[in-house]
Amino acid sequence: MTVRRSPFYPLCLLVGAMLFGGAGLFHPVLRGDGAEQLATIAGTRGWHAIHWSLLFALPLMLAGLAGLAERHFESPGAGPARAGMIVATFAFSLWALNILLMAGAGSHLAATYVATAPGLAATHTVFLYDMLHPFGLAAERIATFALGLAFYLFGWATWNGRVLPVWLSWGAFGAGIACLVVPLAVPETSVVLFYGQAAVVAWMAAAGVVALVRP
Repeated sequence: MTVRRSPFYPLCLLVGAMLFGGAGLFHPVLRGDGAEQLATIAGTRGWHAIHWSLLFALPLMLAGLAGLAERHFESPGAGPARAGMIVATFAFSLWALNILLMAGAGSHLAATYVATAPGLAATHTVFLYDMLHPFGLAAERIATFALGLAFYLFGWATWNGRVLPVWLSWGAFGAGIACLVVPLAVPETSVVLFYGQAAVVAWMAAAGVVALVRP
């Protein structure tokens, strides 16, 4: 008997991945020292919209992954699916920290810097930014590593469970290994971290489409 599942979870996964990926394409690359980065933030149209899109996409993707994991609970992939979901929840929580920091403090500090530069207040603003931003970048780095572990586990679950096509297993393995290796190879200031995250988001979009069309 064919079992029809609710499209809610696959839609969450697909919409969340598309929203996150689209917002990421509009996010500027922050280069230079603190003052240059604050000027870039202040000059970016839609800074709030970009970061709130990223933030709203996170719970959508996490809900979609929960539905994907649930498909494996009656299969040989149940164990790694549950473990992957636990690690993914940890990863997404850390992932949100840097986005929250840049949506709130980063935006406010950028506006203050532009309004007060040049001057002592602007210097103090740059100092505060330089003290806060490394925390967010460190959270992003460990989040990327945790994402790698989570998606390696999802690849294992998909391989064992045979609920979804085998090529999705290889995709999850590839995205997971990329996110495991990149944070070990580059510092938290490197944009290469985002390439690993992009592989994970692309996999979630593909998995959302497949889960929608398969019963």
